[in-house]
Amino acid sequence: MFTGIDDVDWASMGHAYTDSATDVPDLLRDLASDDPARREVALDGMYGAVHHQGDVYDSTVACIPFLFELVTVEAVADRGAVVHLLCSIAGEREPDPQEIGGLFEDEAEDAAFVQPFLDAWSTVRGRADVFLGLLADPDAEVRAAAAAALAHVHPDPSRVLGALRDRLTAERDPQAVGALVQAVGRLGTEHREALGAEAGTLLKDVVSVASHPEQRLAGLVQLARCGPESLPEDLVETVLDVMRLAHEQEAPAEEPHTAWEGPRTDTMVSYLRELEAARRQSVDASTADDLLEELHRALGDRTDPRFELLVEQLQTPDWGQRMAAVDMAGTLLTGWRAPDDLPVALLARQLVEDEPELSRRALTELCHVAPIARVVADILAVCVREWDDTWEPGDWEGSLFGKALEALALQGDQRAVPALAEVLAREGTVPENLGTWVERIGPEAAAPLVPVLHRRLGAAPSDRHTCSAQRLVSALGVLARPESLPFFVEMAESDSWCRSQAVRALARYGPDAAEVAARLRELMAAAAEPLTLRLDAARALRTVTGQAEPLLPRILPLVHAGMESQRWSEQNSALKAAGSLGPAGAPLAPRLRELLPGRDAQPDMIMALWQITGDVDGMLPTLLDKWAALPRTRPAVAACLTEMGPAAASALPLIQEELSSQRRHNNDRRNDDSSTMSMRYDVAADERLLADCRRLVTPTGLP
Repeated sequence: MFTGIDDVDWASMGHAYTDSATDVPDLLRDLASDDPARREVALDGMYGAVHHQGDVYDSTVACIPFLFELVTVEAVADRGAVVHLLCSIAGEREPDPQEIGGLFEDEAEDAAFVQPFLDAWSTVRGRADVFLGLLADPDAEVRAAAAAALAHVHPDPSRVLGALRDRLTAERDPQAVGALVQAVGRLGTEHREALGAEAGTLLKDVVSVASHPEQRLAGLVQLARCGPESLPEDLVETVLDVMRLAHEQEAPAEEPHTAWEGPRTDTMVSYLRELEAARRQSVDASTADDLLEELHRALGDRTDPRFELLVEQLQTPDWGQRMAAVDMAGTLLTGWRAPDDLPVALLARQLVEDEPELSRRALTELCHVAPIARVVADILAVCVREWDDTWEPGDWEGSLFGKALEALALQGDQRAVPALAEVLAREGTVPENLGTWVERIGPEAAAPLVPVLHRRLGAAPSDRHTCSAQRLVSALGVLARPESLPFFVEMAESDSWCRSQAVRALARYGPDAAEVAARLRELMAAAAEPLTLRLDAARALRTVTGQAEPLLPRILPLVHAGMESQRWSEQNSALKAAGSLGPAGAPLAPRLRELLPGRDAQPDMIMALWQITGDVDGMLPTLLDKWAALPRTRPAVAACLTEMGPAAASALPLIQEELSSQRRHNNDRRNDDSSTMSMRYDVAADERLLADCRRLVTPTGLP
């Protein structure tokens, strides 16, 4: 296997930890050892030094011929792992020198850094025929790894697809079949025009003839990626049947999945293997559940079958499937717009089951989708009452009562107020997003909270240097009740740590807080104070005095400094202060126009420029450009368009397109095939956008 290995000048090469790669031959030899622990340590060394964090060195390239020799010798164990190592060394795709390079100012040094990546890709591809011979290897893990490698690096995808087709007729190992199916799907997706139809036919055969449910589901996943037009008309029924069979065939609870039985070494490789084995023993991490999540990812914007699948799974009697469906409900409902209220209603239905963990997960997702979950408000209100005696002040937020109360409050339901008042009165922990809860409920409906908020703050340390105090002040600032005004005035005039929040709260009071104008002037002029506080004081002073022009000489320099700052908090305060000036802020307009074309332009920047200029002809083209380039700015853009009214008629096609979109505006299409598929998007912002869009297409809005 290692003929010529000692003739390589390893000493002249390097890797991540040394300029001399003389340790590499021993790592290669240990990969062929009969001792499983030595093999694992050697594999860890290859990833940890020779291929550190995906980097490729001259010693890495020098290893490739010997690694290929290793994988062809049947007597060597763990060859599947070596195949994966070769594919990792090759890279996910052909290296782009422009993308990899640029780390070194010296061009020659930079080129020397890039060259091993190029060499690794071409060397592995040049020897990729070796993987064709491994498709019939006695070791199923090797066969599976070879299938993945062929789809990844072989330069002749048509030849590979033929080899995979032939192997599919003979393969019986479930893991290897799964790898073959995935490889066929990858080829069909990456070479759709040339191979998509043939790959689709193969995958349809897998779906129709495979006896193993997970193989059929894997076929559907890949078919959705490379040939969605070939998906069966009864897709939902097929998937549900496959999932039922998969869960029926799972080992019973008293016979858990076998844990990793290989060597346990002090290496990252060993840790990852044990982690995967442990994950596979968990109830909600079966291969079928993973494949179903992949299917959702592959279906993307084809939401009709996705929501139909979700609805059916939320009603299945199988607890594990419902747990997985609850998680998918959060992903789907926050990333896409549901056709009706049924998925949300079925989420709430999980609360009536005597399954605390299922209820907890359902409540978590109901909090994420609160703006579209008012249909289940009555159920949540009942849950809050029923669970009212199940919480303790120190950990009430994590209880079922706490999660139900959070979901109800985030819906803006005033029935949350009595329970929230009781929690605060009993010294329960102050929720992190209390201000948001109060804002959703509304100042009038949440007014009964004011006395208990004052009592809690009175019991706080004198400097109120606590997170709880900040949250309480934030909530009082949202309420802006007359009885709280003296409290904010006192805080603004002191050196309290919550002074910044008090100043922001005073801006809500307007002329009613005129008595504090002198103190706001002091804060605005205090060079020793943080810029954010000075900007917030300027905005509060503008609303308290009702004046703008007399304040401009002091406000404009602060706003300019804030807009040029690299700190988001200072930029944000500057833009809010600029917008509060209205037309009087005209001197700021040129700089705002210069900043606006940047791809990182904040929604507040758009609002500030509109509030200052009110210039329809000047703003409209820029707003429409931002709409297309930065979807996250659409709520702010739509708010401006709403104020423009019929003058914004040219925006109508974009507005109608948004209303017909199945995706929420902040759901980036680039996330479909990544781990961010599981993230939760801001439903509240998207619902505000939709409300403004609907106003724009009504007779009172755009024509």
